Amino acid sequence: MDRAPWTNRQLRSLGHAIRDGHDAAAHDPTYDEVVTYFNGLALDAQYALDSLDWEPLLHGRIPEITSRPKTIDTLRQKLHRDRNTPLQNVQDIAGVRFEAEMSLDEQDGVALAIAGLFSQEPASAIHDIRSTPHSGYRAVHIWLKLPSRVEVQVRTHLQGMWANMYESAADTLGREIRYANVPSDPRQRELVAQLQELSGSIADIENERNILDQRDRELA
Repeated sequence: MDRAPWTNRQLRSLGHAIRDGHDAAAHDPTYDEVVTYFNGLALDAQYALDSLDWEPLLHGRIPEITSRPKTIDTLRQKLHRDRNTPLQNVQDIAGVRFEAEMSLDEQDGVALAIAGLFSQEPASAIHDIRSTPHSGYRAVHIWLKLPSRVEVQVRTHLQGMWANMYESAADTLGREIRYANVPSDPRQRELVAQLQELSGSIADIENERNILDQRDRELA
């Protein structure tokens, strides 16, 4: 896909309009134009990932690869939280999700393969948030610098199941629980704490499983 037909200055201006709830300037792109462009980027990345042979890494396990645009409400919330981040620097306007039944080592291998597929430097492109989870969220993200930014989220099935549960809780309890803000209601606060503890338990299970897989490979 070609580069976007607007400047960073125009994107920054649109971001301010979205963040502050006013109409975009006449010379700026609309949100629909921007999200259509970024959705195209995400689809291109998804198709590239779909075409890759994952058999050597996943041994017959089929990954689920999807893409999605960021909604304007979610984008507005993000711009509110990070008021100094211009729209053109929001990493996940275009987002791709790669989820599979895999070990932590296999997850690392997938992340490296994705960075290599798009000729990205792993040290700067791969962001591992498993050991330092965000409110319990664990995954490996790859930040691709294509004509514009695209984020690929790589998650194991357990990481994905937890993320979906927490997202459902956020829809009910408030999306701010995703950013370390706990509800004032004691019962809701306890539920959030239990979900975050569950994330830690899943991490322990995955770490132990990874150790066992490493031992099996050494014995093979």
